[in-house]
Amino acid sequence: MQLVGQKYVVSSGDLDFIAYSFAQMRSQGRHLCTEAITGNMDNDCKALFLQRYDRYLEQLKEDIAIA
Repeated sequence: MQLVGQKYVVSSGDLDFIAYSFAQMRSQGRHLCTEAITGNMDNDCKALFLQRYDRYLEQLKEDIAIA
C-alpha cells in the first residue's frame, strides 16, 4: 500500500520501519513527541503511523515484562 501526499509517496513499509524505530526509542526511556513526528504527515499517514507505533510500543512493553 502506498499513501500519496502532495509531494511524497510513502509506503506502508516505510511507516512500519519508522514506527518501530520510534517505539524502540520510547521503550528505552527517550521522550518523544508524536505530534512533532507526525506534524508533516497527511491524515492517512498519521493514522497508520500512530496505529503501528502504538502496536509496537505495546509489543515492546510486553517483551520487557516477560524478560
